[in-house]
Amino acid sequence: MLETNGRKDLVRPVASYLICATPRSGSTLLCAALEGTGIAGRPAEHFEVLLETGRPRQPRDYFQRSNDPEVWALLDDPEFRDVLGEYGGRYSAHPASRDPAWRPPDFEALVGDAVREGTTENGVLGTKIMWAYFRDFVRLARRTRGIEAMRPCEVPGAVLPNLRRFVWNRRRDTTRQAVSLWKALQTQQWRRDSDEELGGRGLRFSFAAVNHLKLRIDEHNAAWQDFFDGCGVEPLKVVYEELVEDYEGTLLRLLDGIGVPVPENFAVEKPRMKRQADELSEEWVRFYDERAAARTAGKG
Repeated sequence: MLETNGRKDLVRPVASYLICATPRSGSTLLCAALEGTGIAGRPAEHFEVLLETGRPRQPRDYFQRSNDPEVWALLDDPEFRDVLGEYGGRYSAHPASRDPAWRPPDFEALVGDAVREGTTENGVLGTKIMWAYFRDFVRLARRTRGIEAMRPCEVPGAVLPNLRRFVWNRRRDTTRQAVSLWKALQTQQWRRDSDEELGGRGLRFSFAAVNHLKLRIDEHNAAWQDFFDGCGVEPLKVVYEELVEDYEGTLLRLLDGIGVPVPENFAVEKPRMKRQADELSEEWVRFYDERAAARTAGKG
């Protein structure tokens, strides 16, 4: 395992697991469910940083690399300028240009924080990462001694102590996932129990935005699949729709798959988070489907 600056306050976990996800796939619900057991770690996005900036992605960063002129128009639309903000990642001014003393994130400190914050008393560590951050996770890890030449497949096991399983969390309906992400980018509300009180005030539908986000989500799901296939890994699979339908059964299956012993008389708590989709979400899904169908018909 990667050394963590010799800090004595870190307990070496007896088992760890990594949740692999994409934004708005239900991973927050899954993490809350696992943490709520009290015996499955406290999974969270401990490695949500870009190597070049040391910051998470900003709303505008989600639209990098697009070849769609409608997305280009969206990025230049004055109505969305405040919503999208400035680039925080690849296309932003490098922090070193503003501060010569700037240094990349301290990866050993990130690992130390993940171990300390993500481990329950029984020694189980849970953490989560999105595909959009996985490349920088690997790049940051390989800047440390002993990991420089490791293949990406080997890096998680070298970083996370006693890594037992990868948990692949995805959502079957990626259109609704993209709609949810577009709303979250506009509101910057990622963990709200319910967004019903927003009532759609100030939120704007954009086919270009939703379509782009859906394409990226599908690409990132395919990238996770390629990663698992290429590494010979069989992940534990959690589909959001199945988690919602069979919350207790899914959670118990996960605990068993990770290898977490369940105490006698153990009971799964009911989920505390409420469903975030509302009438506005459904309206936007309908708008998207209609526009996508018209575009397909036009190409035919």
